[in-house]
Amino acid sequence: MANTQGRDIFPPSCSIIFLLLQLLSCSLSANADFSVSGPGQPVLAMVGESVKLRCHLSLNISVKDMEVRWYREELSPAVHLRKKGKDVTEEQMWQYEGRTTFLMSGLAQDQAVLTIHNVMVFDNGTFHCKFKDGMASAETTLWLRVAGLGSEPRIQVRAGRDEGIRAECTSEGWYPEPQVEWRDFRGQTLPSTTNLTVSPTTGLFAVVSNVTVWDRDVGNLSCSISNPLLQERMEAKICLPAQLSRSFPSMAWRTVLPVILIVVGLVATGATCLFWKHQRDRDRVQLEEEKLYREEEQLSQVSPSLDPDTASPKLALSEDRKTVRRLFFEQELPNAPSRFDRDPCVLGLEQFSAGRYYWEVQVGHRKAWNLGVCLESLDRKGRIPKSPQHGLWALELYKKGFWALAFPRVRLHPSEPLHRVGVFLDCDAGRISFYSVSNGSLIYAFSGLSFSAPLRPFFCLWTHDPSPLTICSERQPPEALGPPQGEGQDRGGSGKRKSLG
Repeated sequence: MANTQGRDIFPPSCSIIFLLLQLLSCSLSANADFSVSGPGQPVLAMVGESVKLRCHLSLNISVKDMEVRWYREELSPAVHLRKKGKDVTEEQMWQYEGRTTFLMSGLAQDQAVLTIHNVMVFDNGTFHCKFKDGMASAETTLWLRVAGLGSEPRIQVRAGRDEGIRAECTSEGWYPEPQVEWRDFRGQTLPSTTNLTVSPTTGLFAVVSNVTVWDRDVGNLSCSISNPLLQERMEAKICLPAQLSRSFPSMAWRTVLPVILIVVGLVATGATCLFWKHQRDRDRVQLEEEKLYREEEQLSQVSPSLDPDTASPKLALSEDRKTVRRLFFEQELPNAPSRFDRDPCVLGLEQFSAGRYYWEVQVGHRKAWNLGVCLESLDRKGRIPKSPQHGLWALELYKKGFWALAFPRVRLHPSEPLHRVGVFLDCDAGRISFYSVSNGSLIYAFSGLSFSAPLRPFFCLWTHDPSPLTICSERQPPEALGPPQGEGQDRGGSGKRKSLG
């Protein structure tokens, strides 16, 4: 049952923030002969539906031949780009491929209308609409608020501890974070325990809320889940069975107590056996791991060289092809099919298809870099999508944020600054691991992988920081890479370093 209340869905604080964003956009557009404006309030969009974002020129002129760019945090890649009356898909963010369209009738007048289809939680936030006519440009900022109204709540009732009755309410598909409330038949609020989890693929919240009722005469229970942005709620009600709510405490113990005592005895005996078995298994595994660590020296240690035929014109390689630096100005190099032409990237010369390999990279004090492994078939023209879905498994340090480029991205928090990174590649096991050489701790691991083409080391140098990346010629002593100190993250694993078998 859905209940909608007729209040303003955006609080005053949201409007103030949005107004500041609009004023900032106006200051950036002061050098143009025209200005751009958008809606005065945030635009509301429902998950899974379509939404239209509109921006208008101050002059009644056609925007048909103008460059119109919709973007998020950075100008490129864009959410949607239109030049000379045509869509430019080469510069589009991969998250919006096939999800955006321009309203053609709007382009013949003084407005640009962007439709975003199949709205996701990822779309929540600010969008920028920029018009460019020759050297003149102007832009404005819009705020998209994404909301998801979840599924109908479901209530399950079971006997709780002692003489209580435990009820559980579940629902999925909420955004932003929902609010849960339990009430009895008198309308009294009941104390409850609520657990909210976020889906790693959709970003939507799932709700599991529990309440324990001690009053036998409580009668009906209701669980309501509300969306604070939409001011709508979904509610479920249940009538507690009279036999369960009144007769259970007096009859249950007489029937169940003998069974409980027998079960407790069996569980205690089984737990003792399992404990000793677990102890033996743990000792055996520890011996196997120690053996594997001793065999670690048998890994095919490599010191990859950098491939000059793949290096971006924005990079300079050392003579021994072990060090790469970022240039302030691009070089004039042949535009070979194997060369990165836009992103400042370069690949290792070696290719790996089977076996296990290890190398180390000195990142020093550089503030922005990508480091990892990619498919040899990785596209090298235009902006490169950096995710496993496009054949790249890497770490990224950028703007004081440290990320594993999984899907979705995972924010990392190393225990100390990284200056030297070790890379383990196990082609046969489908695992790529990154370690801090200084203390041997696992930073992150991609596991359960399968590769459709040979793999190559991948490097990318963001910003014009003169600090280089250097492939180390000698491996750190094995004791420095012993069992990890502290915690890491394993995509699909426990997040702690395991043996390399």
